[in-house]
Amino acid sequence: MKTQTTDPLLDELRALPPHAVEPAFDARALREARTAYLRSFDSGAGGAVQGRVGRALMPVILAMVVGLYMTWAIASATALVQ
Repeated sequence: MKTQTTDPLLDELRALPPHAVEPAFDARALREARTAYLRSFDSGAGGAVQGRVGRALMPVILAMVVGLYMTWAIASATALVQ
């Protein structure tokens, strides 16, 4: 069943043949992904603390950058008006 849309590029994409993946490649990619996932939890206590600090520190750094930019923008606009 071929669906017709108003987008010709989408119709062309649907007409493309599916990409065949070899089962051996698919199994190896899945195995490597699982290994990397499990390895991310084996970094020890230092990695967990570093991750928590990084997650807590990122919003603070972002707020500081935005604050500095807003200070600069307001000072620049004020200087232009005067």
